[in-house]
Amino acid sequence: MVTWQELRSFLEKTAPPELAESYDNVGLLIEGESTEIKKVLLALDVSEYTVEQAETVGADLIISHHPLLFQPIRCLTKQTGSERAIRSLLQKGIGLYAMHTNFDSAGEGLCDAFLDNFGSFSVRSSFSGEAAGIGRIGKLKAPCNLLEVLETARQNFGNIAISYVGDPLMRVDTVAVCNGGGGDLLYDAYKLGAQVYVSGDFKHHHARFAAENNVGLINISHYDAEIGFSFLLEKKLIDKFGERLQVICSYEQNPWKEF
Repeated sequence: MVTWQELRSFLEKTAPPELAESYDNVGLLIEGESTEIKKVLLALDVSEYTVEQAETVGADLIISHHPLLFQPIRCLTKQTGSERAIRSLLQKGIGLYAMHTNFDSAGEGLCDAFLDNFGSFSVRSSFSGEAAGIGRIGKLKAPCNLLEVLETARQNFGNIAISYVGDPLMRVDTVAVCNGGGGDLLYDAYKLGAQVYVSGDFKHHHARFAAENNVGLINISHYDAEIGFSFLLEKKLIDKFGERLQVICSYEQNPWKEF
């Protein structure tokens, strides 16, 4: 087991809270009953079913990517799933810690891992030009075309739905990404000189802008772009704490279904 302070120190070093976007809500959201952590459950989202799983496996703490507490909560009834999940966490004494845009932005965090799915890069940085920060832009070691970038993504993500904008034969030497719903960062990627920008939750005006400005656009669903959070953090926790901490990844499915 590890102490809560020991674990918290590691989490804050891995993804410093100050890297979070101003709208975000990261860190300790619900304090658990235990000050010694034997098991943690990692999850993309927290629902009442996630809390049930945490109780079943005996987890002292849930570490999630998306914050359950995002907007102000005015009541805790049984009317909505999020309210029921919060009530359940409090009743069961299970803690909740969120690593969202700070984990995206951190060096060797989710943005870096996401970029690696689209090629091999000789140099990379955040959109701000620093090693840490939102988004990633990288120079490919070997320039290719948009179709080859798509084929690399298909190989790394498996049989998922991928949509795109652009000429499949367009030359690509610079790729920019932002995992999750980074549609509005398209304009930053364009100004930085990326020939291809990858994210999720794009709207029609993003696709139209890309088509009219010769920018390749690749849409990966929010779920598929970020479900790797649990596996990436699992490795970091095991590397740090070994057998002192049991790490379990939640079983989660994409809420979207295809017809």
